[in-house]
Amino acid sequence: MAVVADRPVQAVPVHLEARAGRASLKFDGTSTDPVHLGALRGRYTVTGPSLAALGDPVGVTLPTTGAFRAQGLLTKEGGLWSTSIERATIGSSQLTGAFSYDTRSPKPVLAGRLSGTKLLLADLGPAVGVPVRSATAASAGAPEPAAPKPARAGGRVLPDRAFDLPSLRAMNANVLVDIASVDLGSNLLEPLRPLRAHLVLNDGVLTLRDIDARTGQGRLAGSLVLDGRQSRALWNTDLRWDGVRLESWVRQARASADAPPYVTGTLSGRARLAGQGKSTAAILGSLRGGVRMQLVNGTVSHLAIEAAGLDVAQGLGLLIKGDDSLRIQCNVADFTAEQGVLKPRVFVLDTPDSTVFVDGTLSLATEAIDLRVVVTPKDFSPFALRAPLHVRGTFADPAVSLDKAALGTRLGAAALLAFINPLAALLPFVDVGNSDTAERGASDCKALSQRIAARPALPAPGPAPKR
Repeated sequence: MAVVADRPVQAVPVHLEARAGRASLKFDGTSTDPVHLGALRGRYTVTGPSLAALGDPVGVTLPTTGAFRAQGLLTKEGGLWSTSIERATIGSSQLTGAFSYDTRSPKPVLAGRLSGTKLLLADLGPAVGVPVRSATAASAGAPEPAAPKPARAGGRVLPDRAFDLPSLRAMNANVLVDIASVDLGSNLLEPLRPLRAHLVLNDGVLTLRDIDARTGQGRLAGSLVLDGRQSRALWNTDLRWDGVRLESWVRQARASADAPPYVTGTLSGRARLAGQGKSTAAILGSLRGGVRMQLVNGTVSHLAIEAAGLDVAQGLGLLIKGDDSLRIQCNVADFTAEQGVLKPRVFVLDTPDSTVFVDGTLSLATEAIDLRVVVTPKDFSPFALRAPLHVRGTFADPAVSLDKAALGTRLGAAALLAFINPLAALLPFVDVGNSDTAERGASDCKALSQRIAARPALPAPGPAPKR
């Protein structure tokens, strides 16, 4: 009961069933002024095809998501709305929270805390450009088709749905995020457990700062910024990860239960990147900056190394006796990004058996792949093709092939020697091991590791190009 001019104002029952845009609302409670919803208090259930459908009619900026359902307690005192969300379901995500929405300021302010036991990124897919149907199907655990269709026409897979930038300017927000488990939407990667962050929206600039996520016994920290004040969004990220055990983070199923993981070790690194555009694809296509990673105390599958080097004899031997692990003596991966093209300044992996070099480009602008993998052995092998591997094509249709020129040279030599003696045709495939080249690669790898470890940080991305 409220009091006006020393006289009690009787609260009356309020029952409301309404549709706001494409969302539906059921409310049971009381109010001292049902016409203006004065001193409103009660319980509600709200459903809709997307959180954005709920926020649009009342001017609250909410992300585009899959179908949702929420229930809880709602109060209103003057221009201040408050809600305690007891249960919210978005696809397969289970969330709770407590929020206030203050309309008394010149620009409305949303504040509160978002919690939950489980969040699937697929359920928020539309917010970054993934179609609603795809996100919802993923969150429901539907099996993926054998040949999934690309998200965009022309075989493109990066999401290209335009951001709703005006909605970022419609209100401010200050929200703490604390989710127990965040599913990254990949069967290969373990979830983040937990994910904590501080979301701030101020005059069109959305910042996710104080990120603290744990996975694979390691930690991910840093910040993300999306500046929506102009016609093109400006995006900046500074992320660091440390102590991530690859064998715990990446699921590496092997046909044999006794086979070791393909790769193990503790991964650390940092990414400082920036981009601009009206969609996720446009931002990634303009990406600039750098990514640096290093694996410590790691191992790699012996069979995988021999297969990459096309060592038939040793590969067959490992298949017969079983795979084992090679110690990674040194591993350095240092990438630059310019106009959406990722290029390794250095990508070296050194083991007692071989040294692996990777070069080429990976374009986020055109989604084209052009990488070359060269394996330099340190040991003798009676039958090895030793031709570089090429990974080419697109994100939607990658293809692995041999370097035809290098392979053709060996096959041609074998054909000529076959005229002299059939056994002589095997000589071009006898690999005595290029230990000098491999050792130089290992030495360079160790020197690069030391230089990279000595650098305090990646340089900040340069200014966005003028358009």
